Amino acid sequence: MLRLPYLPSLLLSSIILTSFSINSQSLEYPPTIKRPTINEYHGYQVMDEYQWLEEIDRPEVRIWVEAQNDVSQKHLRKLANRNNTINMLNEYMLQKKRWNTYANINFSSNHESNYRLFYDDDLSAPSIYYRERSFNDYRVLVDPKFISNNDRIVIENFAPSKDDRYLAYLYSRNGSDWREIKIQSTEGSVSPPEILTGVKFSNVSWLNNGFFYKKYQQGAITDQTLDSEVYYHRLFTEQEDDSLVFKTNSPYDDFQLSGTYQQDMYVLEIHNPIKNQYSYLYFDPTSDIKAFRPLHYKVNYSLEFIDFKHGHLFMEATIHNKSQIIAFTAQKPLEIRRVTPEYEDAQITGYELMDDKIVVSYQALSKPFMTVVDLEGNILKEVDLPGGVSVSNMSYQKASGDFIFLLQSFTIPPVVCKLDLNNYDYSVVERTGVNFDFQSFKFSTQYFPSKDGTMIPIFIVYKNELKKDGKTPFLLSAYGGFGVISNPHYDPGIIYFIEQGGAFAFVHARGGGELGFDWWKNGRLDQKQNTFDDVIAAAEYLIDEKHTQPAKLGFIGSSNGGLVAGAVLTQRPELFGAVVIKVGVLDMLRYERFTVGPKWVKEFGSASDSLQFLNLASYSPYHNLKEGIEYPPTLLVTAHTDDRVPPLHSFKFAAALQGLSGSNPALLWTQQGTGHSGAANVSEKVENKAFVYGFLHEHLLRKD
Repeated sequence: MLRLPYLPSLLLSSIILTSFSINSQSLEYPPTIKRPTINEYHGYQVMDEYQWLEEIDRPEVRIWVEAQNDVSQKHLRKLANRNNTINMLNEYMLQKKRWNTYANINFSSNHESNYRLFYDDDLSAPSIYYRERSFNDYRVLVDPKFISNNDRIVIENFAPSKDDRYLAYLYSRNGSDWREIKIQSTEGSVSPPEILTGVKFSNVSWLNNGFFYKKYQQGAITDQTLDSEVYYHRLFTEQEDDSLVFKTNSPYDDFQLSGTYQQDMYVLEIHNPIKNQYSYLYFDPTSDIKAFRPLHYKVNYSLEFIDFKHGHLFMEATIHNKSQIIAFTAQKPLEIRRVTPEYEDAQITGYELMDDKIVVSYQALSKPFMTVVDLEGNILKEVDLPGGVSVSNMSYQKASGDFIFLLQSFTIPPVVCKLDLNNYDYSVVERTGVNFDFQSFKFSTQYFPSKDGTMIPIFIVYKNELKKDGKTPFLLSAYGGFGVISNPHYDPGIIYFIEQGGAFAFVHARGGGELGFDWWKNGRLDQKQNTFDDVIAAAEYLIDEKHTQPAKLGFIGSSNGGLVAGAVLTQRPELFGAVVIKVGVLDMLRYERFTVGPKWVKEFGSASDSLQFLNLASYSPYHNLKEGIEYPPTLLVTAHTDDRVPPLHSFKFAAALQGLSGSNPALLWTQQGTGHSGAANVSEKVENKAFVYGFLHEHLLRKD
């Protein structure tokens, strides 16, 4: 059998005990057992010595994780205290406490009452607050502290019934992607007692005295998320009595049923990620809820149902490789009318549909703007907005006629704005004060050539001036996956890093959606290496322009950005002075075996395909670590209950990296009681950021 030449040759001992020195402080990693396992792919034998760490709930794995945490947390806390990171970040995070009241704006725009989800103190997750039209103040409707005393509860979403008597809300336990649904009365009457479980990636669509939701069979935390089913739940009944509305014979088919507030149209999406195929059905709610009729069947483009107005379905679709809002009737679904204008250098990031117009937000690389159109697609107004910011949380309040949205940047917390729908001027309704001079922060968008000559944009944030003496610590970041449009968003950690004399840069690498569908296509599947080449070229650009030097250049990436971090770490370790990998996808040969991995095949490819296997193996971070190379100081952050990118990726990568003979630290920090999105309450967010930025401070910012 063949062995891939670029797979790692690790140490031969069955137990590893490694130490490193930093500033005269010696640390020892806990022992890690090697249990060689050979996996065969298309005639290649691939050795995996840490596959046993995939069984994350086994006692020996838990003991190993606890031992790793004993080392990492002690060291990270020492660094955070040494550099005063906790106190300083707490000051910047204080500013979030106020604007977090709006961070998850979820007004009930069609109701005379409305709801908000926000923090009421530092120690709890956000609560749902409810305001009736005759009151000025909100009252608590749902407090997560009363759901469980043992688990960390985070309310993720909610949906009011048409008559506003009940609110169905979805919440998670300990950061898991699995959800439970409860129903709360808004009138003070008895609330339905039932709790729905097995819910994941689902919305709630009301119909009469119940609602539709999606569920899966729930197993172990690392089990694949398959066999999607749509159910209808009637209030005051048990979940076991729910009606099965839709399922197919394929375990890979995934569903999403969405309905309107008026309960006059329901659209079912069927997506098979293996075939990258979509179907769209609808049903008339006055008839049998299982009587689905086709709209678009077995197509290779995706649609997102927005609303049903004047006999037309309004959907978000990709046309000419760009996101657009379209409209068509159920009777003639192929007679499509485009509603929103197309701009060459901007992408749609949000929309709010009203009775007679749509407000659409666009993001260009340097600045956002909003365009107001009528339902026929005629432009009513283009609203200019400041550069360096992004728009989010647009919401029309039907009862008051107010149109609310948020503006924010990397260095300014969100401000609440109101758009006048008569003259289309906007004004600031509420501004969050900050205890630093945000006006001294500057930004610029620059371009540099990637490996193949493609010009790549990079967004740079700095204070006062951008020097060219090679001495500025730089923190680089990118996402570069799934066609996601990365917008500026306030991050206290970035404020801390810049205030300490550093600068921040975000690379709009291929694989993201900032420059349209082709930008995504050229950074996925067999083109995925372009993403990493773009980031590597960005690092070289910052160094060549004498903004920084390798010893002062760091990279931080999360989720798919964590894959990017792992790839550039293994491919060009000499370019970086420190790397932080947060909840990263790092074993690309086995990722699809766990949790939602099968849904990512259209992004990365599958090891079951011989050509895709070779492509995955060529950049899989776990499989490309090599003996004899000095990797930069590395911090891996993961969460034990992360069932989107399970922690086994970080476990295996940390074990392999620690097993090499390099002298730089390779720390694994596994957070408990949280999931893919990190800590829920403010106090824990402060500590988590302090650990990460204390680590970065130590290796990039320290002057001694």
